[in-house]
Amino acid sequence: MTTVVRLAALAIGLIYLLLGVLGFTVAEHPGQIGPGAENTVWIFSVSSVQNVLHVAVGLLGLAAATRAAGARIYGIGLFVVFIGMTAFGVLASSADTPGNVLNLNWAANWLHGLTALAGLAMWLSSRRTPERT
Repeated sequence: MTTVVRLAALAIGLIYLLLGVLGFTVAEHPGQIGPGAENTVWIFSVSSVQNVLHVAVGLLGLAAATRAAGARIYGIGLFVVFIGMTAFGVLASSADTPGNVLNLNWAANWLHGLTALAGLAMWLSSRRTPERT
């Protein structure tokens, strides 16, 4: 089971690293902070703050994939961070206010929500049960 958790950390890390790097290189205005519908990578809206966060999450995922314990800790970290981002994104996308510094759209909210669930699954799937004697 620990191999699956390590592979999940590696996959999530690679996806977010790719998304963050593409956000800096492909987006029309990569240095923009705040809402901007033209700043997208595929269907995900991006901003410089979000790109930095994605690159950091990606690099942490690659580092966490080297050990099972690191992957478990990475999983619970993903859950905490991305549940918060999902909640903020839902509120920011619904209200369409200028306070949306992360430039989150509904596609990004779904990605972050699914990442939070994947992090929780990584944490829970590798829990050790005490041996019965």
